[in-house]
Amino acid sequence: MKIPEPIEELRTLLDTAKVGFLTTIGTDGYPHGRWMTPTMLPGEPRFLYCVSMAVSRKAMEIQKDQKVFWSFQTATLGKVIAARGSAVVLDNPQLKAQVLESIGPNLANFWRINPDAKQLIVIETALERVSLYRPAEGTVSQAEVQA
Repeated sequence: MKIPEPIEELRTLLDTAKVGFLTTIGTDGYPHGRWMTPTMLPGEPRFLYCVSMAVSRKAMEIQKDQKVFWSFQTATLGKVIAARGSAVVLDNPQLKAQVLESIGPNLANFWRINPDAKQLIVIETALERVSLYRPAEGTVSQAEVQA
């Protein structure tokens, strides 16, 4: 299966930038955003994964409204990627291990703030649409992600 360009660029950007901005719908009805350390697991280009704590505001917001929006950019703003999808909160030991293996080295600040590993959960975003913007070129390409 050929992976569409916006999704390939997202994977590449995750490998270099290491962070993205996750927006959820807050319980007050307004968007709430925060920087996260996401990953895509090998062989599965339809999902983004990150970790949080079970009692976090973002986990509670996702349990109430699964719609999320991610944004990513290169340091030069040569590429900007927007991704929307549906997120779920998962407490699966095998999935936690896979995600932590992928992003673990980038979580020093996370563990300093959240030392209780028993509260760790995974947020899985099923991607629905990924858009790749190249501002300097004035181009946009989009990929609808098939389930």
